[in-house]
Amino acid sequence: MIRQHTKRLLTLLLCFALLGTTAAFAEEEDPAAVDYGILDPAALQQIVDDYCRSKGLNRDDLSVGFSYPATGDVWYWNADAWYYSASMYKVPVMMILAERYKNGEITDETKISGLTLAEANELILVYSHNDYAHAMMHYIGTDAECRTLYQQYAQLPTDYYVQDFYDYSYFTARFMTQVMQTLYSEQERFPNVIEHLLLAQPGQYFKGGITDVPVAQKYGNFKDSMGRQFTHTTGIVYTENPFILTIMTKNMGAADTVIAQFCGAFEDYAKTLDAALPAYLQQKQAEEDEARRLAEEEAQRKLLEEAAAQQQAPEAPPETEAQTVTENTPEPEALEPVRPHGVNRGVLLGFGVIIVLLLAAFLVEYTAQRRERRYVNAGRTR
Repeated sequence: MIRQHTKRLLTLLLCFALLGTTAAFAEEEDPAAVDYGILDPAALQQIVDDYCRSKGLNRDDLSVGFSYPATGDVWYWNADAWYYSASMYKVPVMMILAERYKNGEITDETKISGLTLAEANELILVYSHNDYAHAMMHYIGTDAECRTLYQQYAQLPTDYYVQDFYDYSYFTARFMTQVMQTLYSEQERFPNVIEHLLLAQPGQYFKGGITDVPVAQKYGNFKDSMGRQFTHTTGIVYTENPFILTIMTKNMGAADTVIAQFCGAFEDYAKTLDAALPAYLQQKQAEEDEARRLAEEEAQRKLLEEAAAQQQAPEAPPETEAQTVTENTPEPEALEPVRPHGVNRGVLLGFGVIIVLLLAAFLVEYTAQRRERRYVNAGRTR
């Protein structure tokens, strides 16, 4: 039997060994840093901080997604907070129908719940008609089926979506920004959607902060039974190089004004990107050219080394077929031992420590038992 104090010692030793193994794992982790490209995350964060501070707003009640398609760069603030989407869901619903139109499955004159597709685009995307939007969803499938289809327009893993997404149409700024990126970058795939969003809510939401450039936008505004107010806007702002913006808010007073002013601030920032874009693209092109040149030089160097090695190698005497087979078969001991896939040095070290400590504990127990038997036998001989 193992004594109680030995059990305690063994438990402690095992804990230390496992901690050492975990630490070894942690030391080898090296998460990749986010590459913001042309974007300055500190400047974008400053826009949010300065505005919230000046208006006395709680930043936790705000989510932002900002995308600059000219370079493909994107920046988020609090992007994974889930909010009731309100009417923003109407964008992916009509994207689904637009794809079916593009594929020839339906036409502008196809009647859905008494509406043609052309009428549905106008009533839902321009005037945000709720009942007709629900009718379009029921034509596509159940609510959960529709929301599963929405996922094809974002680049997020399935386990990103919470149950409230499927049951109650909760969205995040990350999800909605990616949907708008797909709509913008593949607009020929979704005929008539952007064209109708350009007509929506003149003078309101993003268009309240921008007056001199077109904006394709969709707002959402809803107060639930618990008194929570959700007000959002997502859209494409057609500056010199268009940008995509999503602003989502919860329980924020004068939210439509907040959204408009934020859009104006991000437009000012986008103009600085437009000014810097030619030099940035030139630099990126120079970097790509240099990387390509170095890769070509390295490939050429390897070819020259291989050619030189072949010239220096002595010509081998003719061999019979049997000799070739025998000499080309590696001896078993010459094969490189195969290591288990995915096992790193930290894991091996941890298991080694565990084995050593177990042996040490066994020796301690064995020595104690021998000492005890010696004392017992000595007593018997007296």
